Amino acid sequence: MVGVNAPRKLYHMYENLSDEEIVQLARDTDDYAQEHLINKYKNFVRAKARSYFLIGADREDIIQEGMIGLYKAIRDFRPDKLASFRAFAELCITRQIITAIKTATRQKHIPPLIPMFR
Repeated sequence: MVGVNAPRKLYHMYENLSDEEIVQLARDTDDYAQEHLINKYKNFVRAKARSYFLIGADREDIIQEGMIGLYKAIRDFRPDKLASFRAFAELCITRQIITAIKTATRQKHIPPLIPMFR
């Protein structure tokens, strides 16, 4: 049986690994590795989200979009490319936030449906 402190102990095993190695573990279904990356980068996501504003949205909505970008970065990172995981994650986080803002802004400009025949 796994104790309450087991996850904390498991996080220590990732301290000597590079982010790229941890991503590979996460993709190999190591849930603790994924959780470790999410906890490691959550403040980074919050910092990126602070740079953006969306009328009518809560700050947490933008942060949530950034976290989706981080999940996508973990899923899509390719170590054979020349980018580090951090650089790739930053790109994914930023693009996810910008896409969400553009989508929300676009939705506000769609005219309401008005029946043509009454």
